[in-house]
Amino acid sequence: MAADVIDYRIEGDHAPLLTVTLDPGEAVQAEAGAMVMMDQHIKMTTELSGGLLGGLFRKFSGESLFLTYFVNEGDERQDVSFAGSMPGQIRAMDLSQNAGLFYCQRDAYLCSARGVDVSIALTRKLGAGFFGGEGLILQKLEGDGLVFLNAGGTLVERELAAGQRITIDTGCLVGFSGTCDYDIAFQKGIRNLVFGGEGIFVTHVTGPGRVIVQTQPIAELAMSLARLMPKEGD
Repeated sequence: MAADVIDYRIEGDHAPLLTVTLDPGEAVQAEAGAMVMMDQHIKMTTELSGGLLGGLFRKFSGESLFLTYFVNEGDERQDVSFAGSMPGQIRAMDLSQNAGLFYCQRDAYLCSARGVDVSIALTRKLGAGFFGGEGLILQKLEGDGLVFLNAGGTLVERELAAGQRITIDTGCLVGFSGTCDYDIAFQKGIRNLVFGGEGIFVTHVTGPGRVIVQTQPIAELAMSLARLMPKEGD
């Protein structure tokens, strides 16, 4: 099924609002709780993502069983608006320009045009995923339509040539094209672990393809804020 061709605009910078404009009959799908407002002729429904098995897999991974669909049932163009779950940026991406396949961290997916398949993928190295705390479970986005990603801080894109590899703090990785190779690796050297200030695991991404990173992972932001909170007895 070809994805709907949708129009959109993004307002704001570090707490942006995404507004999708739908022609009659068009639809957009989103994670539960992402919608901010919608016009009167938009109908909202929920469906299992990927059928019962796919929905249960999403539930196991910490995501909702359901995706929410917003369909324009009117005779004129209608708007529906979404916001991310963290302060940061929203990035639009055309899957047709990424070989029809993109992987992203499970909390980075915001919404997409109807017709984009949203499912769950596991990394090849389960042990690294478990101990790394990030990257075990990824969202798998397939199709030819627009998808919208939300992540913390500033989003930066890198286009990798064939064989070109970059190393990324696992928490800073937002996603990568399906043409890229991806691996979670142990950060060797006790000095790196004790004095480097980096996590035990890092992520290697090898091109060709696109990589998106974030400058402020929500987990790091939460830890920074927690250190500023008064402790019991202070």
